[in-house]
Amino acid sequence: MKAAYIEHYGQEKLTLGQLPKPKITSAKQVLVKVLKASVNPVDLKIQSGKLRPLLHFPMPLILGNDYVGIVEDIGEEVKSVEIGQLVFGRISKKQIGTFCEYLVDEENNLAAVPSALTLQEAAGLPLVGLTAYQALFEKMKAKSGQSILIHAGAGGVGSLLIQLAKMQGLTVITTASQRNNAWLYSLGADQVIDYHKNDFTEVCPPVDYVFDTIGQETLLRFKVVKPGGKVVSVSGLPDEKFAKDYGLNIIWQKLFKLGSYKIRKASQKAKADYEFLFMHPDGKQLEKLDELVADKELEVRLDKEFAFDDLQAACDYVATGHANGKVIIDVVG
Repeated sequence: MKAAYIEHYGQEKLTLGQLPKPKITSAKQVLVKVLKASVNPVDLKIQSGKLRPLLHFPMPLILGNDYVGIVEDIGEEVKSVEIGQLVFGRISKKQIGTFCEYLVDEENNLAAVPSALTLQEAAGLPLVGLTAYQALFEKMKAKSGQSILIHAGAGGVGSLLIQLAKMQGLTVITTASQRNNAWLYSLGADQVIDYHKNDFTEVCPPVDYVFDTIGQETLLRFKVVKPGGKVVSVSGLPDEKFAKDYGLNIIWQKLFKLGSYKIRKASQKAKADYEFLFMHPDGKQLEKLDELVADKELEVRLDKEFAFDDLQAACDYVATGHANGKVIIDVVG
């Protein structure tokens, strides 16, 4: 089958070639013929080797994390989907790879695609949708009447989180460039801060939660968090608690404790909590999200679609940080 892969971490350009078609090896697995996939910043982090401590993959490694496709075969204990059905998902972290013609995923990671969703929406929703959902409901446990600051609200995760937070009854503040103001207000944002013109710590009122996609110095600015509040980040460093919960050995626990020292000090000074979010696949949560998209209550913003042979150009485009929505890959051509 055709596939886009790397043969070592740090490989600058993807290899487009042929790899063996995968096979079902357990009773709960599903073989999917991939129609479309999407490119996410995490794909580039995996390629660079930045997530090597958390993800252990053999080489060659097919990149890509979310997909939409047709079920070609199922394990003997699979009950929720049938052969020939259109499904989508965020592939298992045990062995990623959606930039290819066929993949094998666990039944619990995927869901049937409602007829109201386009293939592009289905390909673009899983990773960003699950990240937003898990940040709001698993990490923050946010409730109506609370408030949230969402950094980079025009991004894939940020734009979905704005909508979910507003549905949950939160006051929503976000940072973005001025060109996205009208769109972000239409999604439900109560305040949009132009990060080119304003220091968010000077104009953002105290909030219960901060969702961070930027990391570095932006993450350390806990000034806007209320005492007892929480910052959830997908771009900061994992801390010792995450390392323990994720099952990493004592060496990695100590390394992450050391590496997250500045974050811990900033959170302690603000009397707030910090959590690193490493999103996990979940078919049931996907079903909740796809219902919202199908009912037009949740918008998945799409930017560009690339042919499979142009996948490197798509990755380069995502790497610029200027994608204004999800970047989709047409796998079947």
